[in-house]
Amino acid sequence: NSRANPPSVPPKNEILAESEFAAPTITEPIPILSSTLGAFVAYNVNLVADQFQRAFETSTSGNRLHCSLNKRWFPDQVFNDFIACQIVRFGYEVSFEASDKGAIEILGPCGISYTFLQLAKRMSQLQSGFV
Repeated sequence: NSRANPPSVPPKNEILAESEFAAPTITEPIPILSSTLGAFVAYNVNLVADQFQRAFETSTSGNRLHCSLNKRWFPDQVFNDFIACQIVRFGYEVSFEASDKGAIEILGPCGISYTFLQLAKRMSQLQSGFV
């Protein structure tokens, strides 16, 4: 069964796309040229972008954006930061500060006496004194 694994591949069965001799000679230096050009551009852009990056990171909004983009984001963290915290803040500001504090101020010790005093004044204005 020597035909199952031939020691060499006949030229008619060779895939020329994978052969190093199939590509034209002009394309051979493209990888080294593009790598060198990329390194040169990265070095020069880094010199210019360094000043911009420092100014961006020292601003408040830039620092927040930089920190947000440079940390790991887990689904539960995204949910907590953007949804749950907003709901909790809304619940505190609306239900506690506005409703509960308002009710406590109205129904508190000074609030009850003031409320009954105002209610008594209104009721006395309704009474004309005539039968």
